Amino acid sequence: MVNWMDPAVITKNSKVFAAFSLVLTGVAVWDVLANLWFDWQIVTGKRKWKWPMLIYWVARICMLLHIFAITINRNALSEVPCTELTFMSKFSDAMGTCSSSLILVLRTRAVWHRDMKITVILGLLFMGQIAMWSQTFRFSKAAWNPKRMLCDVLSTAPRAMLVSVFAYTMAFDLIILCFCTYRLASHRASTLGNLLLRDGIGYFCFAFGSNLVQTVMAALHYNPVMNIMALPFALVVSVIAATTVFRNVFTAYDSFSSDSNKQSGNSGAPRSEGPLLRTGARILFANNTTTHQVSTNEIPLGEYKTNSDIGNISVHRVVDVEVDGVPKESKSKAHGYNDRSPTFTQEKGHAL
Repeated sequence: MVNWMDPAVITKNSKVFAAFSLVLTGVAVWDVLANLWFDWQIVTGKRKWKWPMLIYWVARICMLLHIFAITINRNALSEVPCTELTFMSKFSDAMGTCSSSLILVLRTRAVWHRDMKITVILGLLFMGQIAMWSQTFRFSKAAWNPKRMLCDVLSTAPRAMLVSVFAYTMAFDLIILCFCTYRLASHRASTLGNLLLRDGIGYFCFAFGSNLVQTVMAALHYNPVMNIMALPFALVVSVIAATTVFRNVFTAYDSFSSDSNKQSGNSGAPRSEGPLLRTGARILFANNTTTHQVSTNEIPLGEYKTNSDIGNISVHRVVDVEVDGVPKESKSKAHGYNDRSPTFTQEKGHAL
């Protein structure tokens, strides 16, 4: 039987933790560099700023701060301020985990079209997550060990609290997945709806698995090092999964907008020369239809609606003009087109 509280065993665990933190640092930095193009589009204004992007950035920055604090702590070459490093790692861990969940909360709320009941339920659960994570700060203590050249973990949160925090996080992710899946399951024919469903399930699987590992380690409670060894792993996986979901919605809309612009160009419609990435995806789920509003420079290019159960296509266009300062309205209708090929529906929707 291994004595996990033996100083020699704890030293070995610390060395493993140090090597593991270096691997996770490489993964986190690789993810940031690989997706730097998206951040650069936001900074340069090519992609219109939306306030959820702030949460996206907070999650990524907290991931880097947490993994850097752990890596410096475990691989220090000289004495480091252990108290400050410990607080930074705990604070960034809590902020990063909550930000990852908030990204999915906002996406689920948008899928439900800001339904008040869903908003209140998810809001209360999110506040509960913040409250539980904030309780873990006061228990984490570390002190510099000159012999081992690292910050020794003196204490962590009690076993019951650690297990409760990570179990709550997993349950919260499960509730988000259920809400999102229930809403999107009947709209899988939609490209964007199918994307959200796929990414939501993918996020849950990765986040649930990583948090499950940390929950098991906290429940076993072998020693202070083993209690938190999977902590950076859970954060890195959760942040990468959540931010990938966030980016995929925008890139999916970019592809849709690009295809629509090409179709407009082929039909002789005027094309804008301004920035392409101006609006986010706009979807509306009603009567098994998918909604998009394609716009360039905030001006709708057009709205067309066809029903898949009939062969005839009816196009209606309303144009407001002004003659000698007096607004006029002209209407034109075109009928008689017969197309038996597969069709899809576009309608104006509400912004996410």
